Amino acid sequence: MNIIKRLMNGLILIFLPLLLNGQATNTYTYDTVPGDPLKARIYTLNNGLKVYLSVYKDEPKFQSMIGIKAGSKNDPADHTGLAHYLEHMLFKGTDVYGTLDYSKEAPLIDSIFNLYERYGTTKDSLTRAKLYRQIDSISGVASTYAIPNEFDKMMAGMGVTGVNAYTSNEQTVYINTVPSNQLENFLTVEAERFRKPVMRLFHTELEAVYEEKNRSLDSDGSKVFENLFGGLFENHQYGTQTTIGTVDHLKNPSLKAIQD
Repeated sequence: MNIIKRLMNGLILIFLPLLLNGQATNTYTYDTVPGDPLKARIYTLNNGLKVYLSVYKDEPKFQSMIGIKAGSKNDPADHTGLAHYLEHMLFKGTDVYGTLDYSKEAPLIDSIFNLYERYGTTKDSLTRAKLYRQIDSISGVASTYAIPNEFDKMMAGMGVTGVNAYTSNEQTVYINTVPSNQLENFLTVEAERFRKPVMRLFHTELEAVYEEKNRSLDSDGSKVFENLFGGLFENHQYGTQTTIGTVDHLKNPSLKAIQD
């Protein structure tokens, strides 16, 4: 696949060791937990990354779950829902993939960043409407340089299934089920995914998050859960803010805060 060749040029993988032909490129020691029925091996790589490996031989594939130790409790109190927004945006590509011409796309994205900052701090309804029209217009131009769903297409091309992610209070986790013979290609794409994510196509992604919020407002289970945590954790982010965020914050997102 051409995109794999593009990604491998000059790319330093952050996920090592790679298991090539059944042999590791580096030798690592590992820890285990006594009595663990899965007999998981816990490796700490040279870059500090923790890797938990458990052998499953029934199928020629493996499940990858990449957990990021940041969730909604890390959201700023005035910008709740950002970790969940970021989860969505890490499917949009980088300066290498997901774009037809990043040199032309980048200044448009910068303009959108700045407009959202002004939009979020503006109270006058007429000024907000004008700013939103500008965001809408520039987003339309920027989208002409974007390649929608290229990440998903690359994964599908490798035979990867179950491509998904979720955000909770403490973590964001990216999930894939990968054919064993695609390990190197898969890790190459995932390493690139986290190297420099680009906040492209944000304008349309808002609708997906709004819909999730609307569903939570109609869900009795979500209401019970939110009120339970609000009562249990009155002075902690578990109770003072939700993973999905408030309606006001979702309607006034800060791309800069998400990037930070």
